[in-house]
Amino acid sequence: MNFDDFKQELKTFTDRQIAFIGLGNELRGDDGAGLLFLKYLRRAAEFQRSFFVCAGTNPENYLQTILDSKAQLAVFIDAARWGAKPGEIAWLSADQIDAVGISTHAYSIRLVEKYLKAQQDMAFKYLVIEPLTMQLNTECSPIVRKRIKIFFDPEQID
Repeated sequence: MNFDDFKQELKTFTDRQIAFIGLGNELRGDDGAGLLFLKYLRRAAEFQRSFFVCAGTNPENYLQTILDSKAQLAVFIDAARWGAKPGEIAWLSADQIDAVGISTHAYSIRLVEKYLKAQQDMAFKYLVIEPLTMQLNTECSPIVRKRIKIFFDPEQID
């Protein structure tokens, strides 16, 4: 997948209708990939009026913030081991999220979704990045960093 595919998947919503929620822990290697992806996404002209939440490992702390955004679509972005090559980026369905789990969060992301859905009519999507390592006290791996960079700018290929 690339940025054009990403935009195509979201085309039924205006940028103002989308809340992007970055998840992960930057102190656990590629677990911080969702947060890194969110940083790049904030720079994208196509989503300048979207709502961005850097939720880290505690999305439950941002429930009211997400609701206050009045978003019609919440896009959770996180690292997940789903059997792809390190750095591969893809959309997973809710059923796939249940099967693989995403990252290292105290609360299930599906529980967060359930709460938000009970409060407000919203759609949900899950963008995941396959990690290479989630070792404590390490930085995001070079391959995952490179794949995220190429996702947004294909000209970055060495």
